[in-house]
Amino acid sequence: MNAAQDKTAVFICHCSGNISERIDINYLKKTLKAEGIPVFDYEYLCSREGQTLIKNKISEGNLDRIVIGSCTPSKHGPLFKKCIQDVGLNRAMLEIANLREQCAWVHPNTTGATEKALSLLRGKLRRLENPEPLEEIKVNIVPQALVIGGGIAGITAAVNLADNGISTYLVEKDSSIGGNMAKIGKVFSPDKLAEECAMCSLSPLMNEVATNPKITLLTWTEVERLSGSAGNFTVRLRKKPRYVHDNCTGCGRCSRVCPVLVENEFNCGCVDKKAISLRFSQSVPKIYCIDPDHCLQFKGETCGKCAEACKSGAIDFSQKEEIIELNVGAVIVATGFEEYDVSQKPQYGYGIFKNVMTQMELARMLGINGPTKGALLKPSDFSLDPEAVNSITDTCSSKSPSENSSENGSGTPKKIVMIQCVGSRDEKEGGNRYCSRYCCMAALKHSNLIMKKYPGTEITICYVDLRALGFYENYYRAVQDMGVRFVRGRPAEIVEKSDKSLVVRLEDTLNQKITELPADLVVLSAAMVPSKGTRKIASILNISQDESGFIKERHSKLRPVDSSLDGIFVCGTAQSPKDVTDTISQAGLAAIRGRAFISDSPKALVNEIPTINQLLCTQCKKCLSCPFEAFSLNENGKVIVDPLVCTGCGYCTEVCPNGAIQIAGFTKTQLNAEVEGVVKEGDLLGFVNSGIASLTCDNIGNSALTYPSNVKLIKVPTNLVVDKDLLLHAFKRGASAVLFIEDPPDSPKAEIIYPLTVSHFEKLKKELGDSGNRLYFKKAYVPNTRGLAGTFTSLAREGEMIK
Repeated sequence: MNAAQDKTAVFICHCSGNISERIDINYLKKTLKAEGIPVFDYEYLCSREGQTLIKNKISEGNLDRIVIGSCTPSKHGPLFKKCIQDVGLNRAMLEIANLREQCAWVHPNTTGATEKALSLLRGKLRRLENPEPLEEIKVNIVPQALVIGGGIAGITAAVNLADNGISTYLVEKDSSIGGNMAKIGKVFSPDKLAEECAMCSLSPLMNEVATNPKITLLTWTEVERLSGSAGNFTVRLRKKPRYVHDNCTGCGRCSRVCPVLVENEFNCGCVDKKAISLRFSQSVPKIYCIDPDHCLQFKGETCGKCAEACKSGAIDFSQKEEIIELNVGAVIVATGFEEYDVSQKPQYGYGIFKNVMTQMELARMLGINGPTKGALLKPSDFSLDPEAVNSITDTCSSKSPSENSSENGSGTPKKIVMIQCVGSRDEKEGGNRYCSRYCCMAALKHSNLIMKKYPGTEITICYVDLRALGFYENYYRAVQDMGVRFVRGRPAEIVEKSDKSLVVRLEDTLNQKITELPADLVVLSAAMVPSKGTRKIASILNISQDESGFIKERHSKLRPVDSSLDGIFVCGTAQSPKDVTDTISQAGLAAIRGRAFISDSPKALVNEIPTINQLLCTQCKKCLSCPFEAFSLNENGKVIVDPLVCTGCGYCTEVCPNGAIQIAGFTKTQLNAEVEGVVKEGDLLGFVNSGIASLTCDNIGNSALTYPSNVKLIKVPTNLVVDKDLLLHAFKRGASAVLFIEDPPDSPKAEIIYPLTVSHFEKLKKELGDSGNRLYFKKAYVPNTRGLAGTFTSLAREGEMIK
């Protein structure tokens, strides 16, 4: 045992069997103790008792270096660092070996998993032989928050933050807040059988946003870029011009005189909106907006009727885009969902047969402010033409509901078939494996509304498994009592007859019979999928997504609204499919977490940033080419780094000719030492970017996928810190191949780093000569965990063949 080891101890967590059932902990203890290393194990090291054990052993043994074998550091890393800091150790004196996600969960063979676990622990022990204490840098957290997305989740989060004294910016890409909830007409609660007006709940909250002095509302605005660090983010926004000033009174004169009708996204494509309009009648802010793609004035024609009609002089065709920069301490993402594109399932005829629609389109139709003013009509009767709609709705309104039937080819559809799980619980290409959670209740709600308003309507719901959680079961029973028919089976196809009526063909899986259901209207319960805004924001903020594209929470139980980055939180359907009730609850929690984060000021920064050896620095100034402009010269001509700007990417270590710059926590000495401890003959060694790539590697274990146990992974800030000497050292230790695993270029930071790492990789391949053929590169997307596991497997097997 060397001098460094006599004050080092290893603590191993059983993780309630997650680790101990695959890894022989007694063997690890026996082997390491024979090497002079004290080893302690406990069922739950993350528990209060586990933390006490660590603290007591540090004090009793006068320990100054700790290795913990547990789950991924991204889960409990901060907890363990705080634990050792509480007893006076610098957090650089802690190393965490990932024995769960990257060992026990991916290697079913106990022998292989145990041997790998031993090598991972040895790598961390070797790393600690030459520790470098990290200087704590603290920054004041900016006491402002940004909420992205103005649906019910974003509105709730913003109001809660503001009510707790936090100045909040609410950014919405559309011309009004309200989101999808503003479209759906009626909502209900788990404890109620009656439906409520959605706007009755939503409108007061929208107005509170507009009047709250702590909230700054920025509509028609999108987030372009985020930089800085947790607690001190700089956000760049792009605000589109409305061509209407804020002194607009919302009187509507401009819209009434506008001669151009356009497609209305809010009404699911109906051509019932003018080129100058509100998003919907209760819009907040109630300021009209001109669509430049359809306005005659912008198309070079003479019009200007809206400007002539406006008595407040609010119309301004010369308005330009604005760039806005904000400084905030925390960000909440509430970017919502979209309906699954059901045209991907051509067997259902959406977009082919006019009388096939989605639940969202039905919700708009049943809404009193919808395209048919609340009248239930067959789309083939009005074809989204507002004049035809007015004619039919006027006719229908003069009759009783029972008189409106489809026997004469017009009026209210008499027979309606609803098809569940379109795009949900679907293993086929183009589908989604998950349950969207809201679809069953949406179908029940609309069935109930229709049966109440149009007695005698025949409604059939075709389901796979009907899901009415908790108290919603009461609503399900009430709808059954109304006479709605339920058929278990997924329809195979829909055909159209000459009179535009439809026939739905399916196998009733309860009686094993092929059934044909006649229908005047077919309604598809489409899956809930991440909105384009959700995917875009995840990329801009560089936060992790799950395999379906929803923003992945840090931990589903411990941190259900924390994203993969500190200071950024997520709520609502940006995080996963859920209904309005759960969305509001989660938004409230996100606001609490955001407020707690902002209140915890000053905040200690993670110090994985460059350190400069001024004795070796020759002031060549090559580091000043930092793509993030983190380096500068001080008044004495010495190179310094700004910790708030630096991303710790390692670019500076590559360009520095004298080795004067190294990344704290990832020095060449530390990386070489870890390689010595980890790598054995025939291993595939992977250097993993500590961002999205690392989360992707963890997600392989979370997804119960496997790969060979001779795949060893070492985390780095980016692969720019991996140099030729480190690679040669890995090959000398027996690595059959080395794989660079990098974040994809899907965020502003990665867009800069990714091409630099590719160039660095190509340069190293040339410098290594023949050994360059053993160097590989892979970008890691969280949704592509299966592909990354496959890469590990194929490269590891190639190494075994070479061996």
